Amino acid sequence: MVEVHDRVPDVEKYPPLPDIVLDNLPYMPWAFKASELCGVVLSSILLVVIILHKHKFIVLRRLFAITGTVFLLRCLTMFVTALSVPDHRLECSSKMYGDLHTKIWRAIEICTGFGMTLTGVRTCGDYMFSGHTIVITTLNHFITEYSPRNFHLLHTLSWILNIFGVFFILAAHEHYSIDVIVAFYITSRLFLYYHTLANTRALKQTDERTKVWFPMFSYFEANIDGVVPNEFVWPISIPWFLEDFLPRELVT
Repeated sequence: MVEVHDRVPDVEKYPPLPDIVLDNLPYMPWAFKASELCGVVLSSILLVVIILHKHKFIVLRRLFAITGTVFLLRCLTMFVTALSVPDHRLECSSKMYGDLHTKIWRAIEICTGFGMTLTGVRTCGDYMFSGHTIVITTLNHFITEYSPRNFHLLHTLSWILNIFGVFFILAAHEHYSIDVIVAFYITSRLFLYYHTLANTRALKQTDERTKVWFPMFSYFEANIDGVVPNEFVWPISIPWFLEDFLPRELVT
């Protein structure tokens, strides 16, 4: 992201590209922080789900494998082609981090701040494709997949936060529409393909292409046989008089 920021095209020489959504959507400077707040809420919900899930380490390594794979692809796509800034009102300037020492410290700032404007991190040039959309979409899919099936209100809330988070990204003009569309499609498809392979024993055992194209999957899922059940345990012992007031899934 630091290298990409240094290659941002000059907005005076390379104006924003035509975008049918951004050209018709009013600029809302506060919207990007609103999208990050959606991500923070989704992160908090997923954290609770993982803490209560009986197979939390399987869920965690799937989360890291899928997210890491998508972000690795994002590193490639945003580096090979430098897109112009989506809106001339965004504060972006190239050649900010000349020497290696400055770049390393800037990279540390981005990592410790999770790349969020809420933590004071400001980046430019990392457009194709949207990292915020990746995170929000991944969190939503994991919440709906690994929370109890009858928690319909939670699943609806998760999808609403996902949709509004994506809308706020576009309303802030921080990304082109294609950035968001591609990010949502790739993230959701990889989540689906990963779990289809993981839940189908025949595919996992007989398809040798998986070991070549997705070695992390073969490594992480080697000892998983079939669908991982959504079983939940309370991290501390529950007093007997509270058991009748808690969801049955959490009482073991």
